[in-house]
Amino acid sequence: MGSRLSELADAVLTAAASAGLSGSRIVRYRSACAEVAEFCQLQHDGVLSVTSVREFAAFQHEGERSGEVSPQRRRTLVRSARLMLECQTTGQVLTWRPLSPDPGLSDSSREVLEKFTVAAGLDASPASVQSLVCVARQFLAYLDRPGRSCVTAVTVDDVCGFMGEIAPRRPSGMTSVVWPLKRFFAFLNAAGLSDVRVDGLLARTAPPRKGALPAFTRAETSRLMEGIETGTACGKRDYAMVALAVWTGLRCCDIVALRMQDIDWRRDEITLIQDKTSRPLVLPLSPAAGNAVADWILHARPETDAPEVFVRLKAPLVKLGSSTGDQIMRRRLARAGIDHVPGDGKTFHALRRTTGTRLIESGAGQPLTAQILGHGQINSARRYFALDIEHLRECCLPLDQFGCTRKGLR
Repeated sequence: MGSRLSELADAVLTAAASAGLSGSRIVRYRSACAEVAEFCQLQHDGVLSVTSVREFAAFQHEGERSGEVSPQRRRTLVRSARLMLECQTTGQVLTWRPLSPDPGLSDSSREVLEKFTVAAGLDASPASVQSLVCVARQFLAYLDRPGRSCVTAVTVDDVCGFMGEIAPRRPSGMTSVVWPLKRFFAFLNAAGLSDVRVDGLLARTAPPRKGALPAFTRAETSRLMEGIETGTACGKRDYAMVALAVWTGLRCCDIVALRMQDIDWRRDEITLIQDKTSRPLVLPLSPAAGNAVADWILHARPETDAPEVFVRLKAPLVKLGSSTGDQIMRRRLARAGIDHVPGDGKTFHALRRTTGTRLIESGAGQPLTAQILGHGQINSARRYFALDIEHLRECCLPLDQFGCTRKGLR
């Protein structure tokens, strides 16, 4: 990414963070800005203009019509391009209005919110803290309106009123509101600021239905890795990154950020701080993954002062972008003969799900699987049970004791 395009992308992401966007949305915009910059470099010599943005939008619309780009992804990409152009033209991003830490809150509510922010940060990731504080801020602003109760005198009716007011703005479900509200009231109860218990009140809120995203089969994994040509520098890099994902279960963001000093070759270990959870993680480096990484470093990695293991092959020789995983899978799935359409879950992160599924299949158990994959909560590893088809078959109850009452079904 050119220096000017990089500055524009950073300005967009800074504005997004100041506007209170969630961590996951900021990650999506970071990836989109990188794709905008790549398009401009390839099609317009690194120049961002009204023409390049118009052509980029047309290209993404065509991708949506052909099924290569999902509608949500297309909107994020086009909006990112327009925001970068807006920043270049006006010198700032005006679309997202920066929010003060506690807009419109009374002094007492602001003090409560500050204490809750500190308490939430003790056992939640930065992205989760942002979600918790966002809902708590909205609830406190609701209480600060004329005629409402203060936080120390809050009632069940106040909670019901807030939920009824915010529900129309959450057509996909209220789970993202219920969980932060429960955490906020647990904090108020522990701090002695309120004796209202909301667990029973919010217990019947139906969670959204989520399908289990797929993992790659053993045959697909073999075809994917065998289809990567290791005779080129790009192939060696892609193979090493895929091997790390398959054999360690590391997230793409952690593989991209992996530094030379994070690998202990004498002890065959990787030690790093996870980007998502900010927690340390120590993993064994298997011979297969270690040999692939060593082959990349010794025979293909460009000479550069960048501390990261995986870097660009063309100038500037710096750390790879956040869209690297998507680009690798687009290049390699087709070569491996694996069908892929937007939204089917066959992404770079599916390699991590594959590792988790293989661990469960081997009998590693939920706690050990969560530990190896670096999950913040043990229950996060439960999703891999849904992909262990063979062991799920053993849980099925026999139906031979139930007689068939309809002749046509016999």
